[in-house]
Amino acid sequence: MGVSYGILAAGLAIIFGVIKIVNFAHAAFAVLAMYFPAFWFLEWWGIDPFISSIIALPLFFFVGYAAQRLIIDKVIGTPTAEISTLIVTMGLSLLIENGILIGWSGAPRIINLPYTLGSFKVGSILINQAQTYSFFIGLVLIAALFVFMNRTMLGKAIRAVADDPESCAYMGINLRFVYCLAFGVGIAITASGGCLIATYRPFNPFYAETIIVIIFACCVLGGVSSVEGALIGGLIIGCSQMLSTMVVATALQNVVVFFLFVLFLYLKPEGLLGKKGRAV
Repeated sequence: MGVSYGILAAGLAIIFGVIKIVNFAHAAFAVLAMYFPAFWFLEWWGIDPFISSIIALPLFFFVGYAAQRLIIDKVIGTPTAEISTLIVTMGLSLLIENGILIGWSGAPRIINLPYTLGSFKVGSILINQAQTYSFFIGLVLIAALFVFMNRTMLGKAIRAVADDPESCAYMGINLRFVYCLAFGVGIAITASGGCLIATYRPFNPFYAETIIVIIFACCVLGGVSSVEGALIGGLIIGCSQMLSTMVVATALQNVVVFFLFVLFLYLKPEGLLGKKGRAV
């Protein structure tokens, strides 16, 4: 679960680190991927959701690129950009949620395959097969993301714009293109993570409302604009959430998570890998 949260948080960290906007529609894109391609590709053509998690990368890259270019880019650079981007992404989230509701109803969905409820037995411990597969595929996705960000020209352009957009503009880098690229990459990796989560958890059109705050908590915990920090934050949040059920009721697991979150904010408000800002 921590790896899944980390993947979703990494996508959010890329978007915030480059474009400096808070994307409230982030989790909604993950839920859209749970339905399409994960659930419906299986229903229509028998494509395994783990294969769909790979198909989702190019599919949602273009969705994210188009959303940034056609919608969000229109309000960036305006005097009220901070508030406008919040309103636009909130509206986009509502649009996605209600689009799913209209198109596929509000009934909870679950992917029913042999590995969904199947388990590996290690001594007296049972380990869910779907979660095990998701864990290893998630590690591959994380490794691929790091290779892209550190070994390719496009990835280096994203990192450079995140560090110093003004200098990049003077050097001739097209900021508008890089913003669209970063948003597309962030949404693509998030959609792939959503497909992985769909293999072992039921979901509905409003599942985004359940996880969006947790994703933000992962980012803030690790350092808002740090991809590495978002992954670490996801691991901490995921492990805390699951292990807390050993000592408290399942309904209270998020209380433990946010207690830990508030504690980190008090002790290290810039996050684990974030840079400490100047006090006013």
